[in-house]
Amino acid sequence: MAYFFIFRINSFRRDCIFVEITPTTKETVLLKKYLFKPLKNLIIIFGITFILLEVILAIYIRTAEVKIEIPTYTFQNTHRFWYDLDENFGTLHLPNDEYRQKKYCFDVVYQSNSKGLRDVEREENATTKRVVALGDSFTEGIGVHMQDRLTNLLEKETNIPHLNFGLAGNFGPTQYMMMYKSLASKHSHEAVLIGILPSNDFIDDDYEVGLKVGGDRYQPFLKGAYPNYELVYHADSLHKSRAKPIQPSFIYKFLKNFTHAYNMYRYLSVLQRVKAIPEDKLLDASKVPSYFNYTEKQFNRMRFSIEEIKRLAGDRPVMVYSIPIEKEIKAYREHGKNPLAKRLQAVCDNIEVEYLDLLPKTAVFSEAEYKALFLSCDGHWSEAGNAFAKKEIESFFTYYKP
Repeated sequence: MAYFFIFRINSFRRDCIFVEITPTTKETVLLKKYLFKPLKNLIIIFGITFILLEVILAIYIRTAEVKIEIPTYTFQNTHRFWYDLDENFGTLHLPNDEYRQKKYCFDVVYQSNSKGLRDVEREENATTKRVVALGDSFTEGIGVHMQDRLTNLLEKETNIPHLNFGLAGNFGPTQYMMMYKSLASKHSHEAVLIGILPSNDFIDDDYEVGLKVGGDRYQPFLKGAYPNYELVYHADSLHKSRAKPIQPSFIYKFLKNFTHAYNMYRYLSVLQRVKAIPEDKLLDASKVPSYFNYTEKQFNRMRFSIEEIKRLAGDRPVMVYSIPIEKEIKAYREHGKNPLAKRLQAVCDNIEVEYLDLLPKTAVFSEAEYKALFLSCDGHWSEAGNAFAKKEIESFFTYYKP
C-alpha cells in the first residue's frame, strides 16, 4: 500500500529549504486505520499482559517462597552487590557504597566502608581489644540490619570491637585464609573468630566444581594434595572475571528495579548454571546435606585453611564455629549423625583452637523455633538466628568469659 503526500514549500532561507508535509484527509484516515490503531491495540495488549505477568509472579514468588530479589521500584540498585576486586581473595564490595536488597521477607540497605566491607570505618591500628571475624554471607549478615547481626551483637554485649571481614559471593575457606593473610591481619586484633558454613563452603572451595559452573571468576583455590597446595585462580586477572565492575545500561537498571520478570529470569539462569555441576559433586541437600557428606579432598582444603589462619595468627586465640542450615537441622534430627563435627574437633584440638558446633545446640528448639532462626525467603540467619549464635558463642569460647 503506497501513501501519497502533498508537499508545499514554505520558504527558502539561504541553503536550507523548509518543507511542510501535509497528508490529505483520506490519507490521514488510512494511516489511522491501518497503522496507528493496530499499533495502539498492540501496545495495550502488551501492557495488560505484562501487568498480569507481574501480578502472577509477585503472588507466585511469595506463595512458592522463591528466594529471589524483588523490585524496589527505585533506582537505588544501579549495579551489583559485589564484584571481584581484590587480587588476593577476589570478592569485595565497592568502597563507600550501598546496595538495597529486597525480598518478600526483608528489605535491607547494605553499606560498605572504605575497604569495601560491610562494617563501620576501622583504623588499622588501635590500642583496644579487637576481634577479627572471618566468614561468608552469614558472617556478613545478609538479610538483617547491621545492628542485628552476630558481630554487632557480640560487640555491643562485650564492648569489644568486632571487625567484620565476612563476604557474600561464593566466599569459601580459601578466601577466608587469603582475606586474613592479605588484609584482616593488618588490623590490630587480639583474637580471630571463623564461621564455617558446610552447606556451601565445600562447594565454594572446589576447583573442579568452579570450572563446571563457569570458571570465569577471579577466585583463589587450593590445587593439589594436602598439605602441598598450589594457589590458583580460574581467571588469570581481575579484568577477565565475569564479576568485574561495569556500568549497567538504563534498561538493566529499569528491569532489575521495576520488574519481577527480569529477576525471575536471572534466578532461572543461575539454576541452569548449577545444573552443570556433576552429580558426584553437587550433593542433593534434601536427602544428604553437605554438612554430612563431603569428599576427603574437600575436607582437607577446609582443614588446611583453618590451620594456616592459626599459623598466621600466632599466639592469638582462634575460635572456629560451624553453622547448620535449616535442612541440615532437620536431617540431624532424623538420623543423629554428625561426622564433620568430630573431624573438625580433632583438627582444632591438634592446633590448640577452640571449636563450637552449633548443630547440636539446636536440639532444644521445636520445629517452629529452629525454622524461625532462618529467613524464609532467603535461608540466611534471621534476627533470631544471629541472636542464637551470639548467645552460644559468647557462652562457649574462653575468650569471652571473665
